[in-house]
Amino acid sequence: MTTNTGKQTRPGLRHGRTNEFTLFFTVKPGHGQQIREVFQQPGFEDRRKEMSARIGTLHDARWVLFDDDTRLMFATNFDGDWDAYIDDFAKYIPDVFDAILQHTEDYPGISDPHIKDAIVAHQATACSYFRTIPDATIKDLEKAVAVNEAFQKLLDAAG
Repeated sequence: MTTNTGKQTRPGLRHGRTNEFTLFFTVKPGHGQQIREVFQQPGFEDRRKEMSARIGTLHDARWVLFDDDTRLMFATNFDGDWDAYIDDFAKYIPDVFDAILQHTEDYPGISDPHIKDAIVAHQATACSYFRTIPDATIKDLEKAVAVNEAFQKLLDAAG
């Protein structure tokens, strides 16, 4: 069941132990290409795994330019507390957020003391949010994959 519990004081729905997180920004006129160039930098794709490991609670992330590059959506799913999630972005990958969001209106920078208020101002709560395995955290899923890989190696060796 998708809920927005009394414990949650931030936007976004929770299903099990996972939360949805969606931000919408207005892109500065003519800055759509600069946003695309951030993602096209050599090595950016390789850094994604490193960034996700640093955060440790991120299930997935997507950035979408739309409305003729005048709007930008950032959507993720994550485990745990909203404030801790934002703190992790600021601590572990501030350069990525700033490199992208500097091209949007009203973005103060990830190190700004009022960044959480700015994020809330751009966050939209989903009408509905569903996870197939809602109580599995990213750490649970990584462990399950590792156990399965080890088991498959044993089966291959036996057979």
